[in-house]
This record gives sequence, C-alpha cells and structure tokens, in this order.
Amino acid sequence: MLINKLVAMAILSVVIAFQAITVQAEDQTSGSIENLLEMNRNIEGEFRQVTYDEKGKQLQVSEGIFLLAKPNQFVWDSVTPFAQRIISDGKTITVWDVDLEQATKKPLSGTVGNSPAALLGQPASEVLPHYNVAKLGDEKFRLEPKGEQDLFQHLTLSFRKKVISAMSILDSLEQTTVIEFKNVETHDGVAKENFALDLPDNVDVIVEGQ
Repeated sequence: MLINKLVAMAILSVVIAFQAITVQAEDQTSGSIENLLEMNRNIEGEFRQVTYDEKGKQLQVSEGIFLLAKPNQFVWDSVTPFAQRIISDGKTITVWDVDLEQATKKPLSGTVGNSPAALLGQPASEVLPHYNVAKLGDEKFRLEPKGEQDLFQHLTLSFRKKVISAMSILDSLEQTTVIEFKNVETHDGVAKENFALDLPDNVDVIVEGQ
C-alpha cells in the first residue's frame, strides 16, 4: 500500500510539470522550460511508469492513459497492475483506489509547503522561486526544490520535438519513479464532464483539508 501512495505522489509531481510552471520565469533556462510546458498543457496519451527502490530494485510497474487540460484539470488512469484513478476538476484532487474501494479527496488550494500538490494550487509566479532549474540538454531539464521538507528531491523532464517524452522523479525516500509517455496528442479543450467523478456508494471516502 505504501508503494501505491508513493506512486500517487509521483503522479502529482507529473502534473507539476504539465500544469504549474507557466508564467514569467526569472532566467533563460526557466523561460525555455516554461514554453515547452505551456505547449504540453492540453494533451492526452499513454504512459508506462516504473518505481525503483534506493538500490535500483524494481518495485512496481504500471501502465495507463492520461488527459490534461487547462486550468489544472487532469485524469490519470492506471490500468495495470492495479486500477487507480487520479482526477482533478481544477479545485479538488481525488485519488481512487478501485480495488480497495477507497478514495481520498483534497483541495488543490490550501496545501502548505513546496510539495507537488502545492504547486497545483498556487500561482506559479509564487512557486517558481522555490526551485532551481538546470538545463541538462536541448530538451531536458532538472527541477530541484530549494526547501528541505519536500516530497521529492528533484525531477527530470525530457521532451522530444517539443512533446513530453519522459520524467524521472527522485523522492524523499530515495525511490526513483520513471515515467515514459507515448502516443501523445494535443487537443483544443475537452468537456468538463471528463473531470467529474461519481464514486460508487460502496467506496470509503476520506476528505482531507477541511
């Protein structure tokens, strides 16, 4: 179960990359990654996600589909090996573990600290100064939080021909999550109903942040 929770945290980190850093940057490096991320905010496709422990041992592999849309709306559906849905309607994030019949809801805003979830709920102009951005290649960047109490140590973003292709996240437990994206397509916007989630009556719902 701990792995599933860590995977959910990693997914929120993914949304940082797509949704958060989209306003004025302080330097040329941040500006270039800002442009790439802005181009990848309205997209959909497939993903393959692998989590490794601190010694490089594979802990979990998952695959699924995703949908992102401005502002701060997303669906992240893990199909294998366990069904899990992470959905944001722009105001609330819901993490639904289908097999466990359990869901957690939390507001986008009101999250304290410089965690991935906080990046979703705060203006990027206020959040970006908390991160050091390094350019590792023509279309590869590393984001490292300046704070000491964050959910991840750093994340690396890779693009191919201006389209997101991969992400690697090193979390605070020294575990690494590598996400590969494929069949990524852009869209001009989708109906809000795509980000609405009606949970079955048998699901135990935990509400945080109230």
